[in-house]
Amino acid sequence: MNYDLNVDNLKGVSETLLTTLYLRSLETKRKDGIIRDYKSVDIVKRIDYDFSECASQFSQAIIAIRTEIIDELVKKFISQYPDATIINLGTGLCTRYFRVDNSSIDWFCIDLPVVKPIWDKLIGESERLHYLSYSALDFSWIKKVKETASGKILFIAEGLLMFFSEIEVKQLFSTIKSNFSQSEIIFDSLGVFLAQNSRLNSGKLKINASYKWGIKNLKEIQVWESGIRLTGQWHYLDRHKNRLGLMGWLSYIPAIRRQVKIGHLQFV
Repeated sequence: MNYDLNVDNLKGVSETLLTTLYLRSLETKRKDGIIRDYKSVDIVKRIDYDFSECASQFSQAIIAIRTEIIDELVKKFISQYPDATIINLGTGLCTRYFRVDNSSIDWFCIDLPVVKPIWDKLIGESERLHYLSYSALDFSWIKKVKETASGKILFIAEGLLMFFSEIEVKQLFSTIKSNFSQSEIIFDSLGVFLAQNSRLNSGKLKINASYKWGIKNLKEIQVWESGIRLTGQWHYLDRHKNRLGLMGWLSYIPAIRRQVKIGHLQFV
């Protein structure tokens, strides 16, 4: 097989894009798959990497459920604001644009410079799909986005904020609120126990990165600063219990149920 790209230069948190990409492709190949992400299937074929030890049935289901929930929320947003601008923080090799695009939205993908050559080779930019080489916490990207962004703005932070400290998450939300009035953000988060007791080690990858931020209930964010409103939170373990094994049964325990969840905030 001829591969387009070798990904050995990815280190730390950036390596997680390989696992999530692969798990989405595996889920797509299931006849009863929770999601359909054919772009990920195509990309995996083009990467020179041994993915054989990067997956588990539970991890695959969890990533699929996360993808499903966020896709639903983004599609709902786009249906309300068809000319919106979407800003994907820590984009990795996210393929959501190809699943939800309505031929009108403008989409900015923000991630570290080390990811850019991989993105260019496997996905690439287009008239409405842009890549900006910045850390999400390097707010230089704000000026670049403001130069062309228009309409209602939605931020997405998927598989990202748990690697930040609580102070950094607060700083990010406050900066978004100050610079993009009336914008919204969809993000995933961990419970406190999982953040404090789980070190990321995805099979063969042995990624040198650990979780930092966890939160019990996303309603707590509303007291961080005035003008932040939680419109909803969704728990992964409420869905597809037949795919979750033992965790499907344990999900009826509130402390376990709230360990993985997605939130939607409005900045007013």
